[in-house]
Amino acid sequence: MTAVHIRDLSEETMVRLKERARRNGRSMQKELVDVLDSAAAEPLPKRRRGPLNITVVHTGHTEPWDRAEIYD
Repeated sequence: MTAVHIRDLSEETMVRLKERARRNGRSMQKELVDVLDSAAAEPLPKRRRGPLNITVVHTGHTEPWDRAEIYD
């Protein structure tokens, strides 16, 4: 099994985790494994793209054109 070391955990968080483990009748290690397993099992949110920004330029040119003319 892989081991994880967590630093800089606040005292308040540690107290709450210990209380949660006690309430659930588990050791601190088993409680943390459960918390991490639950978090890892949650589906990842779909990535949302930002709005599409389109700029329209009016040139006054009304004759037909070809894309190749633009990208020469």
